[in-house]
Formats: sequence, structure tokens, C-alpha cells
Amino acid sequence: MQSYDAIIVGGGIFGWSAAYHLQQLGCTNVLVVDASAPGIATTGAGAGFVGAWAAGFGPAGWGQNELALEEYSIEFYRALGKRADIQLRENGNLFLARTKAGYDAYIAPMLRHALTPPDIQSLDAGAIAELSDGAIAATEVYGATYHPRGIQVHTTPAVQAIADAVLAAGGTAVNGEQVATLLMDGARVTGVVTRNGHSFMSRTVLLACGAWSNDILATIGMTLPIFRVVATRVIGNASGVPSGLPTIMIPEQGAWIREHKGGLLWGTGDGYKAVQELPFDLPIGTRPYYPELVTSLTDAVQESFQRLFPKADLAVREWTQGVPVYTVDRTFIAGPVTAIQGLHLLTGDNEAGVTHGPALGRLAAEQMLGRPVSDVDPVVFAPGRFTTTYADEAAVARAMPPRR
Repeated sequence: MQSYDAIIVGGGIFGWSAAYHLQQLGCTNVLVVDASAPGIATTGAGAGFVGAWAAGFGPAGWGQNELALEEYSIEFYRALGKRADIQLRENGNLFLARTKAGYDAYIAPMLRHALTPPDIQSLDAGAIAELSDGAIAATEVYGATYHPRGIQVHTTPAVQAIADAVLAAGGTAVNGEQVATLLMDGARVTGVVTRNGHSFMSRTVLLACGAWSNDILATIGMTLPIFRVVATRVIGNASGVPSGLPTIMIPEQGAWIREHKGGLLWGTGDGYKAVQELPFDLPIGTRPYYPELVTSLTDAVQESFQRLFPKADLAVREWTQGVPVYTVDRTFIAGPVTAIQGLHLLTGDNEAGVTHGPALGRLAAEQMLGRPVSDVDPVVFAPGRFTTTYADEAAVARAMPPRR
């Protein structure tokens, strides 16, 4: 049995970011165990836009702690983009309203939010069309706010770049191995066992495997109050969409849109389905395949988006799906399991994992090594904050507060 200073289960943005920051803090003998390869599963299905969501766009409970995570991650990606090709674009985020009612309900409050960045801009329909280099029809919009500091990255290359740095510094990766259970010595974790029967030893283990966290925790009688959904993203045909297009959020349609590969990458809640409502039997680390969600997504909004982007070709060129994990309070889970010495959790991306992943990885690393925590109050994200038991994921979903 091989022994390591720390073992991380899961090779997405959370897992590899934690491994990177462990090494930055001096813990170099790190193992990442993943059922696929870096950034291939749910992180790889992420749209890759990063921003200050806590400044009025994220869940109502988000505040200074989440904003601190966001600011750190933005700077982390900027630095990473200077060392590796992660398709970093500093295009900003455009929060768009198509009607006055949408503007009053969602956009105007962002301008008054306590955490609104000082460089935020308020745009009318003409300015929106100009900012998009004519891609957006001025007749289809009412107004917007623009966050210039928002960025875009290509998620899988970004995770691979972090993984490459970890491996170059002496870390180890075991790909194609699905962790089945934890090795325990009383109330202390001592390692993990894969479904192939391989054991890896460590007195510090981090579960950063997202939608499959409860599968492993169930083997030790523990369950987190999380809600898993299958989320769909589609990419239209290349049609000359400007690469400088900001990431566009349309709250009144529950939509986001960005340029990717010369076309539009987009999604809305119409392409979502609760895992409990689907025959969800995926091996850990893989992506789902439910074409019916692509149909429901395009049927709902494709015509509306075509009016918004009259020059774009929105015929579906390719599509992908991931399994984001929501928590009952819509806040991340990051910290030690108090009842089991050496076991740490990092999950509950709340569909903002790419934005917060680098900073949450740093937080996890600091806690795993017993170091002072940077910038945030760790109690906010502690796994022990949950005191209510829920019958199933549907009950978790019913208890979740509104997004904003």
C-alpha cells in the first residue's frame, strides 16, 4: 500500500485546486484519485465564466465571504492564464434585461447592492448593442449592468494546467480509479479503497467528488443535504460571433450566453432535470447523456435567443451535460468532518464551482494542514452547520431558498 501526506478524491476544479494549494503550503506528497482525467466530468461541462456573483447576482445569503472567494479566484485564473493556454478572456459580465419588468426586478437592485463593485456600468439598449459589437439586437433589450472584471476560461484546459503544476511539483495522479469506500481506524480515516481493490493510505483525506460524495459517505453512515441536477449546455454553429462578447446573464429567462468556438454557448433551466427524476446510474467521474433535455432547452428559448442574436446560427452543433450539486442553504461545503479525524469535504458547487474553485481549494488546503484561513470565516462553509435531516434529495430541494 502506498502512503501519502494527503489524498484527494475527485479530479475536477475543486480537487486539483486543493492539491495545488496543499503544495503551495509545503505538503508536496499529494495524491489525486479520479475516475476519469483532470476536468473531464462536471467541471468539463461548465461554461467557464467567472465573476463577482455575490455582488447582487448570487443567492440572497451570499456576502463578503463569497465575494472574497470570487476575487481570489479571478486573480488566480489571470495568473494561470499567463503560464498556460486556458483560453482566458477578460470580457466582463453583462447582466441583461429584455423588458422593463425584468430590469426592475433583477438588474436595478444590482446597482444598489452593498457589494456592487465601483467600476460597474449601467447600459441602455444602444450601449448594449455597441458593447456586443452589433451581435445583440437593440430592439430586443431594455437595459443592463456591466461588470468589467468578469472573465472566461475553458474549464478542462484550466484544470489540466493546475494538474500539470501539481504533477511537476511531485504530486501523483491515479486516473481511471473509482473510490468505493474509506479506510477507517475507529474514528480516524486512514485511506481509501477503489472499486478495483487498490488501497491508498493517508491520515488526511479530502472528498471533492461532487455528485458522488454521498455514495462514499454512505459507507460510513453519513449523508449531506445536497440536491443533484443534470444541467445541459448547447453550442451553436460558428457564425462570426465576436470573441470579445461579454458573458451574458438574463435573469428573467434564467439564462446565460457566451461566445465559444465562434458560436454561442448557452443554457437555461429548461435543460435541467433532478437526478431523482432520471435513470441516473453514471459511474463516478463521467457525464450524463439525456438528449431529451437538449430538446426541452431548445424548444423553450431558441426562438427567443435568435431574436436577441439575429446574426448567430443557433442550430445545435454540439452539447454536453454535467451534474452540479446544490446544498440546502445554497452555500458551499468546505471543511473537516468533526466526528472523523482527518476527513475533509469540499462539495456543493451550487453551479458556481468554476468561479469559486481555486479559492475553495485554498480554503480546504489550509484547513487540512491546520493553517490560518485566508479572507473568509470558515464556519460559514463548515459541514457541521447542518442540523436537519432530510428524507431524500427532493426534500432538500423543497427546503432550498430562492436563488436571489
